[in-house]
Amino acid sequence: MASKITSISNNLEEISTNSNEMNHLVEEIASISEESAAGVEEASASAEQTSNSMEEIARSTEELTKIAEELNKELQVFKL
Repeated sequence: MASKITSISNNLEEISTNSNEMNHLVEEIASISEESAAGVEEASASAEQTSNSMEEIARSTEELTKIAEELNKELQVFKL
């Protein structure tokens, strides 16, 4: 009977140790997930900023093209 009690006690201690290890692993996973989420959020913000910059470049390019066309027309007056 005493050996069964000792065995049960040892098993409960092992379960407790394994449970603590699992809790630690779950906390690590949660921490990694939070870091990943922050990285994704940062990448998303960067992509949005890049997109906005590209739109501004496109608008500037269109405006410069119009100016170049107007200058080209003006220069036609001076051609022989």
